[in-house]
Amino acid sequence: MPAHRIRQANPADLPQMNQVAFKSKAHWAYTARQLEAWREDLTTQADTLASHPTFVAEMSGTVVGFVQLNPRTAPWRLESLWVLPECMGLGLGKALLARALDIARAAGQTDIAIDADPNALGFYLSRGARRLADVAAPIDGQPQRVRPQLLLATLPPA
Repeated sequence: MPAHRIRQANPADLPQMNQVAFKSKAHWAYTARQLEAWREDLTTQADTLASHPTFVAEMSGTVVGFVQLNPRTAPWRLESLWVLPECMGLGLGKALLARALDIARAAGQTDIAIDADPNALGFYLSRGARRLADVAAPIDGQPQRVRPQLLLATLPPA
């Protein structure tokens, strides 16, 4: 795997972070209209960087993925976890999620909640998440679409 580093995000990273989120969501063949409807949800707000633990993965000085936790919920919620499609499968998602779990655990969290895109379900289950419920999330052409609601322990099972 090419060398990467994970570091705390800063405001200068926001344009790249937002591009990563949009490209990553587009990877799952959603329509351009649907992606545009989600644009605000895919945009990380600058004011969250000070209050929400946020880390980027960089390769050759370019942001190729990021993770953000929301500490204002109980349990903390995984707000975002995105990796550029061309970097998927390199272990960056696992590394970013591991960093988020370390931060949450250090803050006394035993679990994090995840409102998952259905296409990401396999990834989260492979990391040990438990599926608690589904939320109806129909879109054009997918009237039965649901978003899995998951819980992931910050410590691996004993």
